[in-house]
Amino acid sequence: MSEKQIIRPKKPKTGDKNIKSEEDKTSTKSQKEEIISSLYPSKTKSAPEIKPLKQEFKPFPGTESEIDEKSRTKNIKQIITHQNKEQQEDLKGIKPTVFQPFPTLSESESAISPEISTPLQNEIVPSIDDTIDQLIEAKENPIEKLEREYENLSTLEKSVLDIAKSILKKKKYNSSLEVDRVETMSPLVEQLYSKCIARLTHTQGFSKESIFACIKDLIQNKWMVTEQRRTRREILQAETLKNVLNFIHEHPGTHARDTLIEEELHITRNPFIKHVMVLEAFGLVRSKRIGRTQNYFLENVPEIFDDFVVLFLNPLVTNILMILIKEKVGLSEVARRLGVYHGAIQYHIKNLISMNLINKVDNSLNVNTELLRRYNDLFKVPPFGNVMSL
Repeated sequence: MSEKQIIRPKKPKTGDKNIKSEEDKTSTKSQKEEIISSLYPSKTKSAPEIKPLKQEFKPFPGTESEIDEKSRTKNIKQIITHQNKEQQEDLKGIKPTVFQPFPTLSESESAISPEISTPLQNEIVPSIDDTIDQLIEAKENPIEKLEREYENLSTLEKSVLDIAKSILKKKKYNSSLEVDRVETMSPLVEQLYSKCIARLTHTQGFSKESIFACIKDLIQNKWMVTEQRRTRREILQAETLKNVLNFIHEHPGTHARDTLIEEELHITRNPFIKHVMVLEAFGLVRSKRIGRTQNYFLENVPEIFDDFVVLFLNPLVTNILMILIKEKVGLSEVARRLGVYHGAIQYHIKNLISMNLINKVDNSLNVNTELLRRYNDLFKVPPFGNVMSL
């Protein structure tokens, strides 16, 4: 044996193991069971057995197993077909309605009441002759018409307008006219109403109710416009406004950049626009944007010839029509006579055809002279009638 004796620990025998006491072993085992039961209740003996539910529901009768996709689609189609058959049976008793836009009268009905034998369409859609009548009425001088309308007003209406002339100038009142009821009058109308009662009730014997109704009618008919702080009567007293109104009457479809404005009215573009806005607020002038320009017409002129007026402001279009009225020539000949590029003439010809001013028959261009004759009955410029009379 060596000097240094190596002492190795002996392996404990099976019976000599350091085993814990039975009490410690039992307590450790109970703790493990508590932890396992809390985390995994299904692993403990005390956890109840969960039995699978019986699938008693059968989505489609006659099938015990699970239905595949083809069977499901087939059943859905059968259900939809059955519903469609039921709807068709319900609709069998309903007769289809035939749409008749304009009812016609039988011969017997026409014989009984000949005054209503015309179709209803003539009453709904105005004919071209009715529109022409309106345009002929609009040819009347607007100043003369305005004076005549003022003369047709009642004594009470004229008196209210005279009082309103001074009241509307008071800018301490808001420029709003609310006259739905006496209780909801705006301060400006209330001031006008009280002034009219003070001056007209005792002196001329008008009642409060009649005065209120008169003020309401004058506002609705635009005899008073608070945004402009004036009455329509004052337009007849303003020379510049009268001149602008007459200018639009003589040059329908004019625009603010027209050179005739400075030549005849002696005012520039901005004052002209301001005066037009006043006339438009009183319902005497209307504006319409055609193309890139804002064009002005009298309010009582129907819009049937608005596009024609603006179209004829282009002298090239007028010259094209003048040539075609005299002779039936082709497009190339028109371009040669006017010395204009062929494409420009073709562009204007297409516009004239779309507006029914030119009809294209084979290779010739025919002018609708009847339409131009009606136009010249109302507007003298351009004078197509002089060429057509030759």
